Amino acid sequence: MIQNISKQVIETWITGFHNEDVEQLADLFSKEATFYDPRYPLLKGKSTIESYYAHLLTETTAWGATMFEGPYLHGEDCFAIHSRLKFTWRENNVTVDWPFVAFFKVRLSDGKIIRYNEYWDIADTLKKIGIKTWGPLPEYAKSK
Repeated sequence: MIQNISKQVIETWITGFHNEDVEQLADLFSKEATFYDPRYPLLKGKSTIESYYAHLLTETTAWGATMFEGPYLHGEDCFAIHSRLKFTWRENNVTVDWPFVAFFKVRLSDGKIIRYNEYWDIADTLKKIGIKTWGPLPEYAKSK
């Protein structure tokens, strides 16, 4: 079951980035999902995750992958991917090809993501983009 769910989640996730479709990306998550991006405190809830993607896609464009491995299945409800993702930072039109690992935990009854964690090197990514800081913490990322 997890093999089919993981393929569907990954396919929808990749398509959502290619289409820059915030709603498609957010719809992958359950209402109570948690989301970890190393720049921010733990994000909680689908509406917060939707705000995250809306913000991210205003900063970036032209998403793709130059290497993609997985899904690596773990247990009955978890999987991981390893990739090199490529995107363009809108502010200065710099394209970055960057190593990325993500872990997904899904609810088997409906295939919705209930926990998502991504890992990448924050300092190296800033350097590649050519900016000094990610800027102030967005409102959606502040603890409530």
